[in-house]
Amino acid sequence: MSRRILAVAVVVLASLLALVATAQHTRAPAPERNAETGLAFPDMIGPARKVGSTDYAKSNGTPELGYAWNYETPATTTTFYIYNFGIAEIPSGARDSVVLTQFQQAIADIEIGARTGRYEQLKPSTGPADCTVGAMVFRCITFTAVLPSDKRPVFTRLFMTGYRNHILKVRQDWPQNSPPAAREVDAVIQAFASSASP
Repeated sequence: MSRRILAVAVVVLASLLALVATAQHTRAPAPERNAETGLAFPDMIGPARKVGSTDYAKSNGTPELGYAWNYETPATTTTFYIYNFGIAEIPSGARDSVVLTQFQQAIADIEIGARTGRYEQLKPSTGPADCTVGAMVFRCITFTAVLPSDKRPVFTRLFMTGYRNHILKVRQDWPQNSPPAAREVDAVIQAFASSASP
């Protein structure tokens, strides 16, 4: 009888551990409207369809990392991030030292990603500079790179600004030598900026 109880206890314990492990890896979706900034992330932004989102506070207990919303077209990807990184005051706009520091950190993250295999031959193409999209001013930079999986040359672009006491970061990837894809990424950021209130 004790062997049977022990076997049942082991099965129950293994099941509980599997549930805990699964729960730790589940990504909680971000809300469609970000309450802190009022920015909306509907099913479509311009030509891009939302394919997922993450609430980092609920997903892995890191509220300072905020939220991410992922959008795609057949040829492009765009990810929007809203976070405060635990910073008490984040001025609006692209030129404050807080935003510039976060922008430099985001560039460093892209470079680290290249060193760990996300991109090959990563090189700055345009920027860094200020980029005005609608009524919004971002700090921006575009890189050229090659995807290691299929050796396809791509552009990868970073936009960042302070927005209502948060950092708003946008990352976009699209193939080089594809004017339609370039128009799509521009249409996504323009549609987003036109829906935001400065």
